[in-house]
Amino acid sequence: MQGLDLSGLFMTKFPSLTRTLFAILVSTFIQFNAVAEPANLDRLIHEVKTYHDNGDYHNEINTIAAQAREYINKRAELNAKTHHPQKLALVLDIDETSVTNYDKMVARHFLPNKEQIHREIMAADSPAIKPILALYHDALKHDIKVFFVTGRKESERNATSKNLKRAGFTTWSGLYLRPDNYSRPSIIPFKSKAREAIERKGFTIIASIGDQVSDLKGGFAEKTFKLPNPYYYLP
Repeated sequence: MQGLDLSGLFMTKFPSLTRTLFAILVSTFIQFNAVAEPANLDRLIHEVKTYHDNGDYHNEINTIAAQAREYINKRAELNAKTHHPQKLALVLDIDETSVTNYDKMVARHFLPNKEQIHREIMAADSPAIKPILALYHDALKHDIKVFFVTGRKESERNATSKNLKRAGFTTWSGLYLRPDNYSRPSIIPFKSKAREAIERKGFTIIASIGDQVSDLKGGFAEKTFKLPNPYYYLP
């Protein structure tokens, strides 16, 4: 006795339903296997500009800087009351932490052109991010030593020093720049070793402030503060 072909019977009796089920299966297959289209670049740039220009970026900077400032001041006051005060230090990143390059990024449409970025650094005219400048002055008043640790190259040292002074960061206890031949895929090893070197000099780094996660990872700081940066990513 031959078996009954139920699939053929089902298709004969319910052709419309069969076509619908088939369409659903095909649609589901496409959804699970299709590559999603990335977000439109023009729209992303518009969103970034809006975030900066409508005040949201500045509000977030102000909030985080105020939190860091409060912590640093309290930490310094407590340290001053101890019988054996520690040598306190503050570590700051430079670009998009201490100074802003926003206008320059807009002019080059946020494209990471290395040659153009180098020319921008050599111009030494990026203005201060004011809440961080205020925090910097507070730290100095509390006898906290300030160290700058940046991904800028060693060959850009003179221009970087000039820019910091122009922006109002007139004094520091150390300026650590990335070696020109640095070839690691991440900046974390360089920055963490720089902080380690600071602590080996007898300092306690009470806060490290940066705009990239890679500015802050790797230890050698009591507390870290991450500022917003939707403009670029550095591993």
